[in-house]
Amino acid sequence: MKKSVLTQTIHSLLGASTLGAGLLLAPNMASAESFTEALTGGKPTVDIRVRYEGVSQETKDDASAFTVRSRIGYLTGDYKGFNGFIEMSDTSALGDRKDYFAPGPYGGGDSTKATVLDPTFTNLNQAWIGYKNGSTSLKVGRQRIIMDTRFLGNVGWRQNEQIYSGASLNTKAIPSTELSYAYINNVNNPVGADIEMDSHAAKLDFSGIPFGKLTAYGYFLDYETGTDSQTLGARLAGKTKLKENMNLIYHLEYASQDDYADSDNIGGDYTRGEIGLGLGKVTVLAGQEKLGGDGTSSFQTPLGTVHLYNGWADMFIGPVGGTPVNGLVDNYLKVSGKALGMKLAAAYHDFSSDKGSINYGTEYNLLAAKKFNKTYTAGIKYASYTADEYAQDTDKLWIWGEAKF
Repeated sequence: MKKSVLTQTIHSLLGASTLGAGLLLAPNMASAESFTEALTGGKPTVDIRVRYEGVSQETKDDASAFTVRSRIGYLTGDYKGFNGFIEMSDTSALGDRKDYFAPGPYGGGDSTKATVLDPTFTNLNQAWIGYKNGSTSLKVGRQRIIMDTRFLGNVGWRQNEQIYSGASLNTKAIPSTELSYAYINNVNNPVGADIEMDSHAAKLDFSGIPFGKLTAYGYFLDYETGTDSQTLGARLAGKTKLKENMNLIYHLEYASQDDYADSDNIGGDYTRGEIGLGLGKVTVLAGQEKLGGDGTSSFQTPLGTVHLYNGWADMFIGPVGGTPVNGLVDNYLKVSGKALGMKLAAAYHDFSSDKGSINYGTEYNLLAAKKFNKTYTAGIKYASYTADEYAQDTDKLWIWGEAKF
């Protein structure tokens, strides 16, 4: 992995900014009461999620995973625009660890059983120093980055989230415009793999149009070991009021992915078209997402939260291998709303190939979740994938409770 001039320049700037922060803070470390107040007058954070996941999959024995994810952190107060955050995370098995199989460096269990993507381990989840000046903010260190869940997110559904090391910048200094940039030199994925990289990500949102938001983005992923890629795209999304309690919702998007750095066999076109209606508390969406493939290479989203998009059964991530080389066409219908104080959602997916007219399979998803107050949430979620010419029949059930303080 060769470092570009841009990367070397960014390294120099980050080093200078870190040194500058140190020079600013150092004179006050010994005697300034305001810094001490910021350090000691911060806010502790606690996030505990207990979850059952049951998986029934053809060719595998049934799996049952009882896990608890605990995060404990501390956010300092602000001092001259600076603050800091540190957080530990632990995922532990409440039941028998041999009742399921988990992949990754901390995985294990019984390989004859179906896979649950929640290995048990303890790690430093976040540790960053931040600076904010008006509508511009900068973070340096180990941090959560959710620039765009489709391409760069934290995969928050898993017990162990995806965390990045590097620097991130966000600014709204220009009217109707939000610019986000990240330099990433390391990623820890949800199964505990620690992956070095030399990557850049940028996204520009413009909301100065009356009928939606226009977004342009670029993701340049250069892995120490892995498949590099360059993704450039744009989307137009928004909603228009048709009449009282009725909105037209739309989403149009195109991206192209090509070889980058050391890669020579990745990429394709990406399209997403979606239209729907917002009817009071109910939203109905119909759409198609296509991740192109030509039989030898396909459009990949290695840092995206695929679980949100291509079915909750997770048939197109992890051990299955991501987007198939013949591509993926996902035709879907989604309904969501609120009733009886609960969030309710249902979805249907029809999966096929971009090349070769292969019928992969179909899936439906169901969700009911309730937020009791600012602290407690509980829910139940179900996914059922019926295979045709790809993977195996798979059913997954989750029941969980979460407390955030």
